Parts: sequence; C-alpha cells; structure tokens
Amino acid sequence: MLAANLSLASMAFAQGPAPADVTVIDACLKTAEKTGGFGGACVGLVADPCIKAAAGVNGDVDNWKACAARELAIWTQKTDKALKKVQAGGFADVIKAVKDSQETFAASRDRFCAVFDKIEPGIYRGSASYCRLRETANRTLSLIKLGVAVNEH
Repeated sequence: MLAANLSLASMAFAQGPAPADVTVIDACLKTAEKTGGFGGACVGLVADPCIKAAAGVNGDVDNWKACAARELAIWTQKTDKALKKVQAGGFADVIKAVKDSQETFAASRDRFCAVFDKIEPGIYRGSASYCRLRETANRTLSLIKLGVAVNEH
C-alpha cells in the first residue's frame, strides 16, 4: 500500500493528477456551482478515502502524506487555471492584487502548515501535506469565484 500511494503521489506531480481523481473533484465542483455553493465539500474527496484505506498499514504517516499530495496536485492544477481566468477578466487592479497575494501565499501556507509536522500525526492525518492541500484548495475555490465574477460581463 505504501509503495502504491507513494507511486501515485509521484505520478501526480510528474505527470499531473490522475484523470479519475480530477473527475471526482470536477463533479463535486459542478454540483456546487449549480447550487451556488462554495465547493468546500469537494476538498478531501480524493485524499480522505485514500487516507482511510491506508490506516493501519505500516508507514501510515507516509501513506497519508502521499494521499494528500495526490489531491494537492489536483488543486495546484486548478489554481493555475483559476489564475488564468482571473487575468482574462482584464481588471488591472484585480490582477495586481491577486498577483501580489499569490507571491506570498505559498510561503505563508508552508510556514503555517509546517507546525502540523510537529504534532501527533493521528490528530491531522497527512500532517503538513494535508494542511497544504486544504489551504491550497480553499485558496483555489476563492480564485475560481473571483474568475467567474470578473468574467461575467
């Protein structure tokens, strides 16, 4: 199981996310869009079942981190697409604000999430890796909404 999860995580970053994983997140986001939701319920749909399946396996923490990395690859890809959509809106002040905040986002996220590597791993399965997944996903959801807003007219 460990080798499979680490292999999946490595593949996710080397080749991009697995299409089946992307489909799960996309279907959830489409439902959220239709109902006017934010999409927060879509975060963890790939990592959480993977983490649950990895529980009780030797190297739980490494497996959990690999599961989080697998989904983080999806949200990272979605971030790039959302940023392009915001830029396509053409609002110079919005583009500058987003660009400026993106320059500090990853560093801030990584400093904050590092604390989760210092606590009992079972408290926050996947430790800093899962934190990065959640923080990136939530940021991406906001960028998606912003991209829609600046391209409405």
